[in-house]
Amino acid sequence: MSVRSVALAAVLIAAAAAGPGLAAAEQQTTVSEDSFPLYPYPQQVITGETTLDPGTEIAVEIVSRDSSSPFVYKRDVKVQPNGTFVAQFDMSRVSANTSYTLSAYDDGDKLYERNGTVEECESNCTDATAAAEPGVAAKQQATVSEDSFPLYPYPQQVITGETTLESGTEMTVRLVSEDASSPFLKQREVRVQPNGTFVAQFDMSKVPANTSYELSAHADGDTLFERIGTVEQCDSNCTDPVPDIKTPTETDSDEKVVTVSQGGTAEIPVSMTDGRNKTLSVGSEAVNYQINATVTDGDDDGEVLVLFDTAAAGTDAETLSVADDGDSLTVTTTEPTLSSTLDPAAYTYRVFDSRETDDTPTTGTLLIEANETANEEFEVEETAEFGFEESVSRVQQGDTGRIPIVLTTADAATISIGSPASNYEINATVRDGNDDDRVVLLFDTTAAGHDEPTLETAADADAVAVESGSEVALDSQLAAGSYELSLYRGTDVASQPDAIGTLMITDGTNSTADASSDGVDSVTGETPAAQQSQDAGLGISAGALVVGAILAIAGVGICLRSIMN
Repeated sequence: MSVRSVALAAVLIAAAAAGPGLAAAEQQTTVSEDSFPLYPYPQQVITGETTLDPGTEIAVEIVSRDSSSPFVYKRDVKVQPNGTFVAQFDMSRVSANTSYTLSAYDDGDKLYERNGTVEECESNCTDATAAAEPGVAAKQQATVSEDSFPLYPYPQQVITGETTLESGTEMTVRLVSEDASSPFLKQREVRVQPNGTFVAQFDMSKVPANTSYELSAHADGDTLFERIGTVEQCDSNCTDPVPDIKTPTETDSDEKVVTVSQGGTAEIPVSMTDGRNKTLSVGSEAVNYQINATVTDGDDDGEVLVLFDTAAAGTDAETLSVADDGDSLTVTTTEPTLSSTLDPAAYTYRVFDSRETDDTPTTGTLLIEANETANEEFEVEETAEFGFEESVSRVQQGDTGRIPIVLTTADAATISIGSPASNYEINATVRDGNDDDRVVLLFDTTAAGHDEPTLETAADADAVAVESGSEVALDSQLAAGSYELSLYRGTDVASQPDAIGTLMITDGTNSTADASSDGVDSVTGETPAAQQSQDAGLGISAGALVVGAILAIAGVGICLRSIMN
């Protein structure tokens, strides 16, 4: 026993001398001195170099070390072909003279760490070199129209902009909450129109006013633009109109424009002279509505007349059908659920010569004209969306908390609790075993970081499987604080979660609901870092390692003295 204690003491002393949680990987990454100092201004750019492979994704984090001004900023960036990386932060809500820790991580391993202080600035200290840095040049490829702002807590909020990307390029427009008390993630896949514009429509009706957010656009892994804003109050109806969408040039001589009143049924003729099976696609990601179907000419008359019911679009009712009994139609890509009648606009429809959609189509336009009475007759039964049933799950330290997850049609979901910044993380896959489309996950705060099972399901039929080695080991009770919840559809973890939330663990000795307990600073609006050591690795601070080493040596002395006596 004494030999084991001596060995443990030696390990602890060596670990303490090596530094708090930084492995040899620290030498792989350096940050340019041009990145400092940081100022309380919107565009603060961190640049650096690394020996990691190009394309590797690293997390750059800035965490407050000042309890009077808590905040956590995180950016996921990719290593560029020349070995550099760039991370841009909005520090405008951080007070000058606030101390912070800047860190970089690769798959949970700490690559770099540096302490600093946000300095005063007497002029405009926005970093003007951001667009010139490697990896950020793509920001110049897209701009957002000022007519898109402000955003209001209403269903139809439209983001429009222009880009130099090629027509048809797919973009992701994303809105992410920066307020821990009201977390959300909304994203739309859109395509660049022939005139270089793009349109993304969001339902913000469930987002409270005064919630801060980050708006960004991405294409093929590159960030095209980022902008910070706040959802504003609205005293009237602040639903945005949907702008006109320019359609592609017709691919044959006859112009095909089908006009229908909103709420009516359109007749779309599909020529079948050169085949019995074709694919019809109505709409696109750019207008946030699309439905695909395979049509078959059963009576061999050379044409299928497809009926498009605009009143049924986005509901459980049948949107597409055929006019002739001999013909048939099978929906291959289901439409999204809509909260109101399909908006009056010009929708592109495309006809492909086979069941595949990878060849050049014949195109036309479905023009839906406005009808003021259409929305009054439209009713949609609300259905739960994939994600967290509650955006914030609360539990007192020492108790077991409940995290309700809505799976809808997903067979499984992958959840990540915590992050490197909070010094605790666990990843798991949940499955619905009783076919109720949901799983209630139980999180045992006492078992977290220890040998006992941390996660279980409330229903015996449901299942949870913790990813091997994903849970961070703790030498004490899990600290009170805010822990990120990220949910991914299926068993694979994508670059961005499908839903986000917050697990709030309150102090077991003080459960009073005040500004400090909800994890949001009343002045900055930022989420405080969990009150645990900021070191990674074993989750033990340098001070704890030294004290542990001394206690271990002291234990050896006591043990030897007992034997001698």
